[in-house]
Amino acid sequence: MKGRDNMFTPEVIEQLQYYVYRLIDPRTGQTFYVGKGKGNRIYAHINDALKSFDGQSYESNDEDEISEKIKQIREIKAAGLEVIHVIQRYGLTEKEAFEVEAAHIDCYPGLTNIQGGYSSDRGVNSAEVLQRVLSCEEFKDQPDLKYCIIKINDHVLNERGSVYETVRKHWKVNLSRVKKIPYVLACHNGIVAEVYEIEKWYRSDEMPKRCEFIGKVADDGIRQLFINKRLPKRYCKKGMASPVLYHD
Repeated sequence: MKGRDNMFTPEVIEQLQYYVYRLIDPRTGQTFYVGKGKGNRIYAHINDALKSFDGQSYESNDEDEISEKIKQIREIKAAGLEVIHVIQRYGLTEKEAFEVEAAHIDCYPGLTNIQGGYSSDRGVNSAEVLQRVLSCEEFKDQPDLKYCIIKINDHVLNERGSVYETVRKHWKVNLSRVKKIPYVLACHNGIVAEVYEIEKWYRSDEMPKRCEFIGKVADDGIRQLFINKRLPKRYCKKGMASPVLYHD
């Protein structure tokens, strides 16, 4: 049975199982998005501006990701061309798909993906960085302190120029929850780069569905509990794909 455009047949879906895919810009030959999924997930990005496809909702909650991705797709359409869809690996379990997706996100800089892949803190690093990171002791959770851990990546850090400007915005968090948490641990490459005492959390003017904070470097007594120490393994488990984690 031959499938319709932008849709797999049920027979093909059954054999594909979970898969990892790439979206390629035909104007440049460059991959601009890496994703994972099953069924017709690969085609969701060019159907109904991510609102729905074949009765299934694929709309992402990451509005800035949608903006960049859809902008590029529309530019391709305006040029009279079609996005190239490539399935990189199929027949995967969900766990395998997470790992393959993460590895491919590492391989394609400049993607429109807003977040890194699963366990991105285990991603590409130099041997020297890994030696330093994995040699650091883990910090110990402090039962009497409330804090959230925010993982930052090199791309945004290089773009914004400082740990503070990178970690303070723009996060998809429960505003009423974070307002009750006095400290933020900025975690870079699995190591706590800085600890901030929060003065105020508020909704971002630039991205109203996301939040940001104003803060200052924490007092030395608090700071020394975490600074230059490694994120404990319990914060790196499967299912913890969010860059924001809580100890509250």
